[in-house]
Amino acid sequence: MTETGWKARGVVKGMAEGPALISQTALSFLGDLDIRSGRVVGRSSDLCGEVVTGRVLVLPETRGSAGAWRFLYQLKVHETHPAALVLRELPDPSVTQGAFLAEVPIVVVADTGFWQAVTPGDRLRVDAVAGRVTRV
Repeated sequence: MTETGWKARGVVKGMAEGPALISQTALSFLGDLDIRSGRVVGRSSDLCGEVVTGRVLVLPETRGSAGAWRFLYQLKVHETHPAALVLRELPDPSVTQGAFLAEVPIVVVADTGFWQAVTPGDRLRVDAVAGRVTRV
């Protein structure tokens, strides 16, 4: 971490801020989330029961399928979408497409210091234009 945050690779451009919701497992937007409530319903996720609405999802990776983009877009339609995604690995193409349509910024952070320092509930600002994640 520097004084202002961590360097990130912007994948889907945009800026967002919210409390961190951290997972140690991959998340699928197709099947793991209820689009009407924003609640994680997939039992294979360590976030089962949590709500993603307005939060910065901090995930090692996404699990995709050809239809994942529709679910991420529908989260936006129902106003239950996450504020942003911070990933360790590049997202699958369907999630990228959905985030683009839903205007949900995505960044990839390779710095292991980020993954050790960030804690659940930390307020994070994601700037996928400048390539920066900041704890505020």
